[in-house]
Amino acid sequence: MTSDPHDTGRPVALVTGASSGTGRDVAIALAEDGCDVGVLGRRTEALEATAARIRALGRRACVLTADVCDEAAMAAAVETFLAWSSGRIDVLVNAAGIPGPLGDPVGQLQLQDFDHVMATNLRGPFITMSHLLPVMCRQGAGRVINIGGTHGMRGRAGRASYATSKWALRGLTRSAALEVGAHGVTANVVAPGAIAVDRMRQRWADQAQAEGVSEDVVLDRYVQAMGMALKRPNETSDVVATVRFLAGEGGRNITGQEIVVDGGVIV
Repeated sequence: MTSDPHDTGRPVALVTGASSGTGRDVAIALAEDGCDVGVLGRRTEALEATAARIRALGRRACVLTADVCDEAAMAAAVETFLAWSSGRIDVLVNAAGIPGPLGDPVGQLQLQDFDHVMATNLRGPFITMSHLLPVMCRQGAGRVINIGGTHGMRGRAGRASYATSKWALRGLTRSAALEVGAHGVTANVVAPGAIAVDRMRQRWADQAQAEGVSEDVVLDRYVQAMGMALKRPNETSDVVATVRFLAGEGGRNITGQEIVVDGGVIV
């Protein structure tokens, strides 16, 4: 790696949903791997915290406050990013996403809620890819990594909007992979299962307290119900490691694929 931030050989990444969770951890990991990183999301203060961690690693960071559902805001954000990166984009990670309503069956699921999930989880990646795939193609190289989910590989009662958005994301990614492959650009999906984020850990702790049992008992019951072969949920680091693999030399000849990271539920 060179030390010149304007050297077009220096890797540059853009990560959406980078204010927290998987997106934040991916952005920091890519910086650890030598990338300057644009971090995009709705919460400026949280993005600045992510950017500070990237800069502490000696890499550059560009904070981009925008809602992935807002086409005009996204177009402006991408323009700002490309001006900052001297027109280069090596890695695009679409990590922004929402679960949508939980438990509402088709017939009760509100159209506005369905549309919001689709706008965030599908339209958002489409917008970033529409702006940045042509740049990657002109470069003759680039990696697109979309964060999907295992609900995009099976139906799930009460999760129609989320499952639909992730199924559709697979189609978008595969189609794009066929379109840009001749230019040396790859496009793949990382499909996580359940991730033991703070919210889920708190839920397990609350359930254990309410039932008067240990958290291990509750967790064991959960992994049994989910049918996890490895008997453990994901850590965010499991998803991050897979993104790093696809963004690195190991992913050079992988495209149009979905890599499932779920502890062995989808087998």
